[in-house]
Amino acid sequence: MASSTRFSPLPQSEPDRDNHEDQLPLSISVESTNTRSGISSEHYYAEEIFSISARTCEMIQDLLGLTLLMMLILLPLYKRLGTPKENPIPPLFVLNSMYLSNFTTTGSTGGISATWDAKFTVTNTNVSCIYFRSIDFTIFYKHNPEDALSVASSYPFYLDKGEYVKLHLKFTKGGEGWEDNQPSVENRLVEEMGKDKAKNGALSFGMQMKVQAIYYGETWVSDVVMNPHCEDLRVQFLPHEDSGRMANPNRNFSVPLHWKPFSFF
Repeated sequence: MASSTRFSPLPQSEPDRDNHEDQLPLSISVESTNTRSGISSEHYYAEEIFSISARTCEMIQDLLGLTLLMMLILLPLYKRLGTPKENPIPPLFVLNSMYLSNFTTTGSTGGISATWDAKFTVTNTNVSCIYFRSIDFTIFYKHNPEDALSVASSYPFYLDKGEYVKLHLKFTKGGEGWEDNQPSVENRLVEEMGKDKAKNGALSFGMQMKVQAIYYGETWVSDVVMNPHCEDLRVQFLPHEDSGRMANPNRNFSVPLHWKPFSFF
């Protein structure tokens, strides 16, 4: 009978058991903090962008609403400011007197020398207030404004209703005090003036203005352009003299008015 031999496992000491366990494969699960933080950051940025976009839309809506409200309020006011209830009577422009001195012509060189000393009265007859921004004067020969001889300008001023102002201007052409902004005079006009003076002892002039003003009514304001003009201003010379006076003083100007929309700027 065959005998069988069994071997029992050898007892292991505590250090051997520890070494065996150390040889077992390790399974380590590592969760990347970068991945987690990346997902969290993207989510945060998306929420922040959405919040900013929502606030921007609300601000745009508020701004559009405020703009529309201002337009509804200011548009009727703007129309009211630029539209008077009635056509006001224009101011009264009067040429009280004009004295011409040192008048000489030189046909060969096409030159003219003269000084016009003019006095005006401007009266505001029926508007609450008028601000005259500028008044530009032009003296021309006979009836054609293109035959300009000399120009001058006035200072700005205010006139309340019923008030008037006296203006004293000098127009100079050639000689001392001549300015570069004066218009040039054609030779044919110089010759014509010399012949008329020698023949009639008098010369006929015309005058026009360009007025920029603001009309202030009781409930409205408007920009106004006026073009006062007056012709047949006859200057009679003294015998054998180069000076003379206007024969028909206190001449009224006709005053066309042109309304313009009032500008806030």
